[in-house]
Amino acid sequence: MSAESTGDNRNDFYQSRLERFDRLMTTYLAGRASDQEKKELQHLTENGFEERFREWLDMHFRADVEIENLPGKTRQEILTNILGAASGKPKAAGRWRWGWAAAVLLALGSALWLVMPDTAGEQWISAGAGFTNEGNEPIVIKGKQFLYLPDGSSVLMNEGAELSYSPASFENGAREVTLSGEAYFDIAHNPGKPFLVHTGPIITRVLGTAFNVSMKQKEVVITVTRGLVEVGGGNRVYAQIRPDEQIIVDTETRQYNTVSLSAEEEIAWKKTCLIFDNIDLEEAGRLVGEHYGVALAFEHAETVKCRITASFLNEEDLGTVLRVISEMIGASYTIEGNKARITGGSCEGAAR
Repeated sequence: MSAESTGDNRNDFYQSRLERFDRLMTTYLAGRASDQEKKELQHLTENGFEERFREWLDMHFRADVEIENLPGKTRQEILTNILGAASGKPKAAGRWRWGWAAAVLLALGSALWLVMPDTAGEQWISAGAGFTNEGNEPIVIKGKQFLYLPDGSSVLMNEGAELSYSPASFENGAREVTLSGEAYFDIAHNPGKPFLVHTGPIITRVLGTAFNVSMKQKEVVITVTRGLVEVGGGNRVYAQIRPDEQIIVDTETRQYNTVSLSAEEEIAWKKTCLIFDNIDLEEAGRLVGEHYGVALAFEHAETVKCRITASFLNEEDLGTVLRVISEMIGASYTIEGNKARITGGSCEGAAR
């Protein structure tokens, strides 16, 4: 498959999820959402659409989304019906924490699941309608999370990272973000619109590729796993970096050095995260096996074709991951030594 086809497919998938999210939010705010729709909305919110949710609430309530600043009734409704859809347990007030890991949500009694939505049917919002913060203020995302950007690119942020971007800029065709800390980018291919990552005075420019950026006190380190990355600053291009290459730039002197290495070993922090990004259970089982050193089997052969999306960012144990997968398809699981088995379930058993 060509890079262009891969990028188009990813953009189509992201757009279908975005349309589904907007319809669910419209239904929810109108008071017509079922429990299953609230669960699906919760999962989408926690897996890539945190900022979209914030924008909807900004539009709906015209208020900064801090839990303590929302009216009591609204605050309780949001916490109970979306972030705690399955539990009904009250959550402590305080600033919204986006991108909670699956284990934390499960500890609160919340269910996490998602299947590919049916995007047919009534279009609740006009085509091309955009939602931006009032005044087009930049969106700022902090901490360890996995998220999608408006163009369909994905970002896995490490602890202590901070990412900001302007929704209006993306809508106008400029794909630019500013990063401090460390993050892994998988960029949707678009030859007509380069993607720029600003880290202090250093700019990383790509069309469609995957790479890691780490901004430290006096240096920026870019490591490439796929595609071609151009790194520069001011009016100067320092180098073009290819897979299994790295560039280290001194942000004060602008001196740089390039090296060849194993990119996967260099960005080992990413291996502590387990991400299922619209993959079938056969692939998810392989990833679970590699991650935990177990052999995962499915009793029903047809279930391996079910497609799921979930993220585990805080070194959750095997039991937590299998519990989430099982709840997605209405199954059960067992673990015996280095073998695990998921019994029962079906693709129709997942929440829609």
